[in-house]
Amino acid sequence: MSEMVFYKGEQMEFVIVRGGKLAFDEHCHASDIVISGITDGCALLTLGGAVRKLGEGDIFLVLPYENHSLKSQLPVGMLTMCIKKDLFSQGKAEYTQFLLGAVNGLCGCAELTENEKSIAQKLCDAALTIYDAADELMQSDADEPLAGDVQMLRDTPENDADIQTLADNSYISKYHYIRRFRAVSGLTPNRFRLQSRVRKAQQLIAGGEKITDAAVMSGFYDQSHFDRYFKKIVGMPPKEYIRSLRNFVQE
Repeated sequence: MSEMVFYKGEQMEFVIVRGGKLAFDEHCHASDIVISGITDGCALLTLGGAVRKLGEGDIFLVLPYENHSLKSQLPVGMLTMCIKKDLFSQGKAEYTQFLLGAVNGLCGCAELTENEKSIAQKLCDAALTIYDAADELMQSDADEPLAGDVQMLRDTPENDADIQTLADNSYISKYHYIRRFRAVSGLTPNRFRLQSRVRKAQQLIAGGEKITDAAVMSGFYDQSHFDRYFKKIVGMPPKEYIRSLRNFVQE
């Protein structure tokens, strides 16, 4: 039976998939660096236009706004570490202490398998390695002409701003606006807004908001539409997501 569990901590989240078929279409992570490892089975990762076959023990890195997809034909096991970009602004000693504490806290959870603990240590090693290169890896998009629009749709995705109006405000055609927005954010404006709405609802639900309230606050006014896209992006319906949430004690 497939299982997906979210371990939420301060500035970091771990997601474990056990025995589930992966069907994540193209998407991006706006505020996280994501490092994942396969604990069992095989999957296909599409990143930067290249397709890579992943097997047990393989890990991969996804930077903020990188468009990618992840799929499998058979059940797969996977462990993912999501690190908030803000964490990299801390000193190396503080970053290292926080990271080690989070991973040790996760590995202290009784329900983790030895294989999952091994992958968690691999992800930790990778996260420690990339610290010195983080500034270069996460080049700021602040100078991009559409950076403000990307930030707006990320922070207030319930905003119903028309794409044509946004393009007019930037004095470019709608066609060029969509191309430029995708170049900056990894997704088209409408797809980015939809993903951001789901992510906002996900945070609200994890914070204790009722599902229906979280949907409306995020810009969804049709519950079935919300449920469908939540499952498509998060990997499970909202009610299952609530049951999957865990907290871990950071050492």
